[in-house]
Amino acid sequence: MKTKKLFVPVVAVILLITACRKENDSIPSAAEVNYESGVVNGKVAPTVFTQKLLIEMFGTVHCGTCPDMEQKCRTKIANYPNRVYGYVAHNSDAMDFGMFDYLDSVYNVPTYSSGMLNRTPFGGKVVLAKKDWGGTNSNAILAKVANCGLQIASTINGTNATITVDAAFNATLAGNYNLTVLLYEDSVVGSGSSYNQSNYYNTIAGSLWFGLGNPMIGYRHDYVSRKVVSSSKLGDPIPAASIKLGGVFTKTYTTSISGYNRRNLYILAFVNKVGSTSTTHQVMNVQGARVGSTKLFD
Repeated sequence: MKTKKLFVPVVAVILLITACRKENDSIPSAAEVNYESGVVNGKVAPTVFTQKLLIEMFGTVHCGTCPDMEQKCRTKIANYPNRVYGYVAHNSDAMDFGMFDYLDSVYNVPTYSSGMLNRTPFGGKVVLAKKDWGGTNSNAILAKVANCGLQIASTINGTNATITVDAAFNATLAGNYNLTVLLYEDSVVGSGSSYNQSNYYNTIAGSLWFGLGNPMIGYRHDYVSRKVVSSSKLGDPIPAASIKLGGVFTKTYTTSISGYNRRNLYILAFVNKVGSTSTTHQVMNVQGARVGSTKLFD
């Protein structure tokens, strides 16, 4: 386990010494088909796509500023409907399924309450403090011309979901690209220390979490990543033959959703360029949809 510097009150250090690893910010002021024709499920894939933003957040219940991280993502999503998506990779709590450790091994996550914007480096850093998600950086991504787009169709049968994702391209791209599909869940509530959320805003008048306790019992965790349904956390390789004008890559998955609240369960699918270093990976585009619904190319 890495040793990271963490500036928190002495009492908090004592309470969290066995669990708190790191934290950012002071208290704030199954089948593959290549469609040469570009026709997917009876529809012609477009050649113009909307560029979207994926915020991959790093958190834990032991991080007292993580509620503000979720809120910043929530605000960004509200300000850019259908253009911004996000999920939290949890660490050292009941919602940890290994995604945090995997991303940490690739990107060397320095702090909790931080995140990546399409895995794009800014100022030489891929993992950014949440204060750096705003205006300039996120707008730079949203202003890009998209070279690919995605659509999602999913159905529920008992405790299983079948998910079909189409990734379409409007240009020939150099390099290796993967399709990653994961599930996240909103409004996750549990009992005990692995769900109770630390809250450094408890005594700050005017904060959204003022007077709610530290920790917050019964806290509703949003954007909780639940599982990667691709064959690996890095995703499934997209054949080079599909990465061209009119090229489409389709992948169908069937996965169990037992134990999750399907009303609050969502799919995120994204095309990511596979790099050789932490700063050469990149999310090219992303799409999101509730499990059991369809979201077409846009």
